[in-house]
Amino acid sequence: MKATHYIKKVKESEPFKEFMKEDPKAYLCSVFFVRDFNENHNETQVDFYSPAKKAMISFKVDKKVERIPINKKAETITHKKFIPKTLNENTKMDVDELKGILLAEMHNRGMTYEIDKILVFLNIADDETVWNCTAFLKGLGLLQSHVEDESGTVLFMEKKSLFDLVRFTGGAPNSLGNAPAKLGNNVNIVSEPEIMVSKTENKPEVNSDKKTNGNFELNKNRSGEVNLKKNRLSVVDYKKKESKSKQ
Repeated sequence: MKATHYIKKVKESEPFKEFMKEDPKAYLCSVFFVRDFNENHNETQVDFYSPAKKAMISFKVDKKVERIPINKKAETITHKKFIPKTLNENTKMDVDELKGILLAEMHNRGMTYEIDKILVFLNIADDETVWNCTAFLKGLGLLQSHVEDESGTVLFMEKKSLFDLVRFTGGAPNSLGNAPAKLGNNVNIVSEPEIMVSKTENKPEVNSDKKTNGNFELNKNRSGEVNLKKNRLSVVDYKKKESKSKQ
């Protein structure tokens, strides 16, 4: 389901209308999702930034909408203050597409892990709408990824150990910022990326007009910019391959 569905549900709710009466200049800044594929458990939270309070106000979306009583500071995990940018509620991608996109990208990188759970923050980074994903893999592994909403392109992906990113008894993944969602087992997560990887950061350097690197074929256009020609397994192809292997 698209983020628009949850945002609309919040905006139509009485708790949100009451909130806007007291803080009319607040604006949408992010949406947080938990998708647990083992327990079939989902959580969704919609965040608004209040310039007056310099804080983020969150609404939990379930059968009904509830305002979370504790406001979140607008700062990263290293306590750097920031002002989140306005999120356009009309996103292209569906949150339920992310698992397939990540699995296809993992396949292209030779990873064969299964995804148990995904934590996702939808927000603005480098003026682009980005899905900032932390996937919990079987075997205490974590996969961090950034997916561009406009194209569904994986901008960044890195596997880490759970112990690299999670601090128990009130800890959080180091790459995320400041949200109150409790995930059980004494693990907390937070909501704002400390560093977002831009489109250009994770691409190999190109010294010639045409060069092949792994599964990518890179070309320089006349302006010197690098274009990535995908010669990789798409999400659709990945699903077809998985379907055949199960037959």
